[in-house]
Amino acid sequence: MGTITAAQAVPNTRAGTRPVWLISQADDLVWFIGSALIGYAALGLMAAGFPVWPIQMLWMFGVDGPHVLATVTRTYFDREERKRLGPAIWYLPPFVLLGPAMTLQGHFDLFLLGAVIWQHFHIVIQHFGFVMLYKAKNKERDRFAVKLDRWVLLLSLWLPLVAFVARTRGFHAEWDRVAPAAYAIGAIAALCWIGRQVRKYQRGEVMNVPKILLIGAVVPLQWFAFAHAAEHGPEGVLRAGIVLGLVHGLQYHRLLWFHNRNRYGGEDAEKRYGLAAKASKSLIAYLAIAIGLNFFLTILLVALAPWRDGVLAATWGIAFTHYVFDAKIWRPSTDKGLAAALRL
Repeated sequence: MGTITAAQAVPNTRAGTRPVWLISQADDLVWFIGSALIGYAALGLMAAGFPVWPIQMLWMFGVDGPHVLATVTRTYFDREERKRLGPAIWYLPPFVLLGPAMTLQGHFDLFLLGAVIWQHFHIVIQHFGFVMLYKAKNKERDRFAVKLDRWVLLLSLWLPLVAFVARTRGFHAEWDRVAPAAYAIGAIAALCWIGRQVRKYQRGEVMNVPKILLIGAVVPLQWFAFAHAAEHGPEGVLRAGIVLGLVHGLQYHRLLWFHNRNRYGGEDAEKRYGLAAKASKSLIAYLAIAIGLNFFLTILLVALAPWRDGVLAATWGIAFTHYVFDAKIWRPSTDKGLAAALRL
């Protein structure tokens, strides 16, 4: 194991410590943290009056759709993962039928709002997952810090959505007070979190730089995205979904490819995992599967369908299945194989 140095013996001091990244400093800064810049760029374009549909096409068919379909490479294609998922493998058909059923009843807008809310919850969980991974990598075990990060992140990601609903749905006059209250709570939470980081730095404690950069990048984006969306009424929720989904999709692609290369790269991978190993032999194969499936299952169907809203609602069922799968397959604390693939 080697001799323990002074810096290792006192892990709560900054001397001799360096940040530990999930993949590498360059990869993390570009894909997990820097991807937020794409969200800010999309938001800036829409706020400046740029048409939404080109950005929406990029989001749906270039990033979001492929990232959803890429999940098949470690679920339906993975022999062992199919067994672990059990009955959840069959969730796809009812999810696909849900949207068209609501559309037939004249509730397409309500369905879209619910879909984006679930998408947002999915994004929140992913951001929190990244935070916990950075904590594990950097051995940040302060219980108070864990609780503070959890509550600040969750509040700062959910409150903008609550404020958006309060400003756009008009349920009751009392809801007029909800948005200002959400903004106030968010500001207090942010100040508490910033104050904690400043205090740690003044004391010379180790600063979890990757975690701080991630939270600093994604939290403001949530507020700006939903504030912009509220200016366009209930249908503005699509604008927030585009902005936040672009970031989420890019982060997911990089993490999934990192996982797949590590998990399915062994000599006996094809025998053990099946098609998942073949799909992960090269980045070209991975992207061809993700983009190809998205093209046939979403782009082509929506383009050719005479009933556009119903078919578009049906394609959300694929995303819903992805959300359920993700809640089950990304648990490194209970899955040793996953922990190994993520280099934990």
